[in-house]
Amino acid sequence: MPPAQTPLQGQGFSADYLGFPPQGFGGGGGGGAPNATPYRPPGNMQPPGTPYVPAGAQTGYSTFQQPLPGYGYPMGMPPMAMATPYMPMMAGMPPGMPPMAGMPPMAGMPPMAGMPMGMGMGMPFTPGPVPGGVPMPGAGPAAQPMQPSHSGNGRAYAYHVKDKGPWDQVDKFAEGGDYGPVLKPLLVQKLKVKVEVNPLISPPGDGTEHDYLKWNMLFPSGNCQRSNDRPGRSWSFGRDAPATWPRITTLRIISRAFPWTIDVPAQHPEVGVTCGDVIEAIHASMYTRLSQGQYDHADARQRRLLSESYWHNRSTADGVPGGRLQQTLLRFDWLGSDTWFGGVLDDPALVHELCRCSLPCTFVLVCAKRPHPSEAEILAQEDGTRMEEDRHRRRSRSRATSRAGSTRPPTRPPSRAPPDDGSTTSSAA
Repeated sequence: MPPAQTPLQGQGFSADYLGFPPQGFGGGGGGGAPNATPYRPPGNMQPPGTPYVPAGAQTGYSTFQQPLPGYGYPMGMPPMAMATPYMPMMAGMPPGMPPMAGMPPMAGMPPMAGMPMGMGMGMPFTPGPVPGGVPMPGAGPAAQPMQPSHSGNGRAYAYHVKDKGPWDQVDKFAEGGDYGPVLKPLLVQKLKVKVEVNPLISPPGDGTEHDYLKWNMLFPSGNCQRSNDRPGRSWSFGRDAPATWPRITTLRIISRAFPWTIDVPAQHPEVGVTCGDVIEAIHASMYTRLSQGQYDHADARQRRLLSESYWHNRSTADGVPGGRLQQTLLRFDWLGSDTWFGGVLDDPALVHELCRCSLPCTFVLVCAKRPHPSEAEILAQEDGTRMEEDRHRRRSRSRATSRAGSTRPPTRPPSRAPPDDGSTTSSAA
């Protein structure tokens, strides 16, 4: 028999097999589990403690006495870094793994008593803050804390703190179509949106310092001036600014001074109604012929005012267009001397009083008494009116020339049908 082979005895057991010791072996007495096994030291001796686990808190199933789950971090020990694809394992191998020869201990931590160098020091992880504020080994500088967002919906979202600059502050009435949505009046009413009027077309002297428009509504919109413009300069800066905030697709204007309404649609729906759209719509309405129904519903006082205004606006007096106007009643004749643009304001109470209901996107036009014009203003008004007439005359002449040189038949039928040839021949006979 080779010397390295142990001879077998009966039932297949080796010669050095002892089995479990007899009852009372090792001083246990009374039977029960043996006091000494190949996996447990003999006697009732307690296993020695370690710098990280006190004596008596170990179990008999681990040679190096790892703490059971739920112990946390004993004796203020910081948590061990977990291995991730972006950070190598810094706490050694998991518990129960064989030691790796030649592996140096972790920096800043002495090796455990009775533990060979290079033994893994992995410990079970218990969630929770690091005790004592000890930073994690290998961690970089602390990141900027996240701030909670109180949005009012019961949730707290995190966002980075950002320094505000002048580029973050955009005027709500800035020109262009990239600074807010364009709402329809029905949506404004459903959402109960509070609509603000652009201060440029608001009444002046309302307690705030802002630019306003100066315009006698007897004259074309080219005679409108901004308050900070020099005399003789027509209003241009702010024509494309939105008339309201938020922007809307259409609005309606009413007034105590006249019984009709003025609808102002947006020339560009993607931009919304602008200040220029409001002024142009008012001018077009004022130069509309007064209807017979509106004249019939006027009382005696209003009819007398209409007669006086008609002749005054077509006279040679200062501040009126004169005989260039049409020889018919126009809507601004209804206003008498209150033809000065006093601004557009949001007055829901007055809207309800005049319309007998609450209407969305409906505003009030203030018609003020026109001041006595200065010499410069008279010259500017005459020049503006003359330029408007010349432009209208050139446009009419161009249309007539194009119509005369065209070889296409007219698109509209004649106002009176030509006589039938057969009827003419029979009547001649």
